[in-house]
Amino acid sequence: MGKKQIVTALVLTQVLYTQQLGPAEDQQKPFISPALKSLVLPGWGEYSLDNQIRGRIFVLSETVLLLSILGSYSFAQREETEYKAYAAEHAGIDPTGKDRQFWVDIGNYSSMFAFNEEHLRWRDFNALYEDNDTWAWMWNSGNNRVRFENMRIASDSWKKRGSFLIGGVVLNHIVSAIDALYLSRISNIKKTVVYPNYNPHADKMALSLTVYF
Repeated sequence: MGKKQIVTALVLTQVLYTQQLGPAEDQQKPFISPALKSLVLPGWGEYSLDNQIRGRIFVLSETVLLLSILGSYSFAQREETEYKAYAAEHAGIDPTGKDRQFWVDIGNYSSMFAFNEEHLRWRDFNALYEDNDTWAWMWNSGNNRVRFENMRIASDSWKKRGSFLIGGVVLNHIVSAIDALYLSRISNIKKTVVYPNYNPHADKMALSLTVYF
């Protein structure tokens, strides 16, 4: 599954839980902790605890991040399609079946012959390209090679942004889960009692806090 499919799956994630216990009046949903809800879908746990504001913040953050990821990879794909077509037109290459290193190399050398000559001097024989129509290239001008290289770098930059944003999505899920756990613990507090304590030997006053769940 590609990155776009993963992001789309996250956008469409909807978890439904039901449990059949008998008559309609006895039906109930199984308990799912708010932290788990928010880990699956940020903001869900906050909404289940009736904290609309926090839930809305996490939902909005998730939406913005996912849309940004889709946008980043869409721009990267568009740039990649354009630079491959540009290289085919101005360097005479066959774009089929080429890995990323090939596109990096043709952006740095005017021709396959120039590339092979330099790597022969370096005795880097494993990097040499076969002298045939499949791997041969020759730029019709230095300006076109530079323009191609800028297009390729732009595509890689958009992909890198997408990768960083995916990390942001993961972090948003974790933070929302922690926030929902905190809110659930707070909501379970039934009573708090503060007791004053006096230590006559040290002549100090202290307060003790007792929390009842």
